[in-house]
Amino acid sequence: MDFNEAYQKAIETYKKRTPESEKAYRQACEYLAGGECRSLAFFNPYPFTLKKAEGWKMYDLDGNTYIDFLSNYTSLIHGHAHPKHSEAITGAAALSTASPAGIEEQVILAKMICERVKSVDKIRFCNSGTEATMFAIRTAKAYTGRKGVIKMLGAYHGTHDVAAYTIEDAAEGVYIIPYNDLDAARKILKEHSKDIACVIAEPFLGDGIIPAKQGYLKGLRGLCDKYNVVYIMDEVQSFRLSTGGAQKKYNVHADLTTFAKIIGGGLPVGAFGGKNEIMSVFDHSKDNPLKQSGTFNGNRASMAGGIASLKMLDQSKIDYIDSLGERLELGFEKEIKKRKLPVSITREGSLLNIHMSSEKPYDYETACKSDNDILRLWYLEMLNRGVFPAPRGLFVISTVMTDEVIDTAASAFAGALDVIAPIFQGHRPSSVL
Repeated sequence: MDFNEAYQKAIETYKKRTPESEKAYRQACEYLAGGECRSLAFFNPYPFTLKKAEGWKMYDLDGNTYIDFLSNYTSLIHGHAHPKHSEAITGAAALSTASPAGIEEQVILAKMICERVKSVDKIRFCNSGTEATMFAIRTAKAYTGRKGVIKMLGAYHGTHDVAAYTIEDAAEGVYIIPYNDLDAARKILKEHSKDIACVIAEPFLGDGIIPAKQGYLKGLRGLCDKYNVVYIMDEVQSFRLSTGGAQKKYNVHADLTTFAKIIGGGLPVGAFGGKNEIMSVFDHSKDNPLKQSGTFNGNRASMAGGIASLKMLDQSKIDYIDSLGERLELGFEKEIKKRKLPVSITREGSLLNIHMSSEKPYDYETACKSDNDILRLWYLEMLNRGVFPAPRGLFVISTVMTDEVIDTAASAFAGALDVIAPIFQGHRPSSVL
């Protein structure tokens, strides 16, 4: 069986399992551009429609059950509809929803984050990771009086223009360099430091879960110090790596940090914060303080959900999900080696990514060597076996999972590998990531 035959068979199996979802998607296309609200939610032939979810279980309109290994792209660290989240959120909503005045919950959550992250003295809330990075960059520009931004190729910092630029469409003042390449950062800073406000980087490349090389994060810290540039660390996904995020785990401290995902208890949220000196640009006692507003900034429900989330997330919980991540990696690697397949795995704590290539990627360009055709087939095979990762191969562990859940996923992975194994030889991918 060649790729096209195997892929068509997987599509047919999926469609037989999800006829109600197909109807729902067709109706969605009548009113929603593209049939969805998030581009990442789409995959061929159509995404299934979720009916309900609890813990690690998801149920679609056709009654199929899935193990949720996506956790809404890392935000649901305690799974779906956790009782403590639900209690906190509904209790908060009964008092008020959005408020034009300050509320106590904003201060409580801000204090929790500042106490966890050594480099954050002051913080401000917004509504998403996109907003958090956008406002952090704006803060760095206001503080330095410069316009330039250095970002890493393939890094995801949201969907605002600066974050979304690629090398092909980079605007003036946006410098795009490879991840894990200190020489490239050094070169740009040496030539343009007088124009550059900040370097923004993830502690691992989120799209692909590509770890930073030894010394890379501290190397960026040193370069920013040398050239007097603001170092922004995007901890939107990595805050789960320890109680103080990647900065505590790797003992490197940023000037500004961005947050989202797990600090909202499953509701929309974002935050950015850092050193007193930098965050003082918002000080109302000064002339012309920097403005940052938003109708739903710091809304009571998101704040209450975030407080509940962080209260539950102590180091023992983090150690637990990290151990499940290791168990999943070992289970997958066992099946890969058994079949001698050109498949590799990258992992950071409780986040893991499958790559359909023999070489573990270390930047965006090496990640693009993954065989995207095989990945699409593998993904459908996993769905048809009741396991729901991201189409790009991302697996996310939540605190409600168990060893048995992990082992079930490893078994499904073995079945999917059996389908793709005979296709690898001689197959030429039609596209890349």
